Amino acid sequence: MKLLKFLLWLVPLSLLLALAAVIGAVSLMLDAHPALPEPPVVAPADAEKLLQQLALNDPRRLRTGQRSEIRLDTADLKLLANEVAHRLPATRLDLQPDAGGMNIAASVELPAASRWVNVQARVAVSDTGQPALDTLRIGQLTVPDFIAQPLVRRAMPKALEMTGVGIDPQRFIDLLDRVQISPAGIALNYVWSTELWKAGLQSMLPAGEAERLGFYHEALVKVVVGMRKDGDSELLRAMQALFVLAEQRSGAGDALAEQRSAVLSLALFVNGRHPRDLVPQAAEWLRVPRLSLTLRGREDLSQHYVGSALLALHAGAAWADAIGLSKEVSDARVGSGFSFTDLLADRAGTRLGEQIAAGRGNIAQRFAAGLAVDDVLPPIDGLPEFMPEDEFLRRFGGVDGPAYRAVIDDIEARLAKLELYR
Repeated sequence: MKLLKFLLWLVPLSLLLALAAVIGAVSLMLDAHPALPEPPVVAPADAEKLLQQLALNDPRRLRTGQRSEIRLDTADLKLLANEVAHRLPATRLDLQPDAGGMNIAASVELPAASRWVNVQARVAVSDTGQPALDTLRIGQLTVPDFIAQPLVRRAMPKALEMTGVGIDPQRFIDLLDRVQISPAGIALNYVWSTELWKAGLQSMLPAGEAERLGFYHEALVKVVVGMRKDGDSELLRAMQALFVLAEQRSGAGDALAEQRSAVLSLALFVNGRHPRDLVPQAAEWLRVPRLSLTLRGREDLSQHYVGSALLALHAGAAWADAIGLSKEVSDARVGSGFSFTDLLADRAGTRLGEQIAAGRGNIAQRFAAGLAVDDVLPPIDGLPEFMPEDEFLRRFGGVDGPAYRAVIDDIEARLAKLELYR
């Protein structure tokens, strides 16, 4: 009888102790404040440099089985970390390479608990050049290796899926031939797989994107055929037709997804790309007849406007603005010259993407009803363009000069007058 009483006393006590241990462990993992600061705004020069580096590994130039290498310095890594964090809810992320390893820090907000989970991990490179988890710390709690390894293996696919890549990360890791990490950055030697590239690209498309894109591609074919017969090239006519369809389909579906697919269809067309680049089954779709869609009579403004809208929808306004500016800086060096007119179209497109992403402004309804060019893009009068680099630097002092800033303020003031972007 005494033994039974003892057991009856011991069982609830054990449960209470176990609960206390769990609560204690959880409290050690939660912090009142994030360990990482707010990420800085993307600098145009950094965006340009990273894009140039990634362009060296253009998948269209690689063959299956071909060995290649990509090198990223610390600034590149931090920029990529910020982009990944942007795609995750309430997350900040930082990467810091050192001698033989990568230090990964993340701060994730738990709004319901008004607390933060601060994670620190280190990935080391083995003698064979392969990456492996070295340490994992969550808050004040160092996670034992036998728990950390399976925890990370389970968390990585979920994190990738949340960033829009629904594919097993181990498939990418298996392609790595050798990894080299130093305080200066990282070098990844890998064996290219076209099949994995296509699978990864498709996995990044939102659910149902292929089907939606097919509807908008078909609508684009029809409207372009009609425009060619009428001798019309106005971008806004094509946008009206696609947003009419978006309005119709949004009644029984996802309004944001429909408008995003409409913009994607247009962006592919105005930039001379075919949907099969994203969706293999699109190879059987009818090709949109050739037609240069124009905005204020210019094809380049259509390309800037629609392209920036798509970038803002998928990567955010900061990246869209930075990439737009980096392109103009590049054009000043080796292309058609720096153009504030192009920047105006870029920023107008960015505002459009922002409005769609935020669900503001009844965008589909307004485009479907028909908009005049003055409703979409402010007048371009007085904006300097076609400036070679030396002229741009002489007149405006570069992208940090007060004269440059004055023109940007003028561009923002012009955009602020348009009700569509408020």
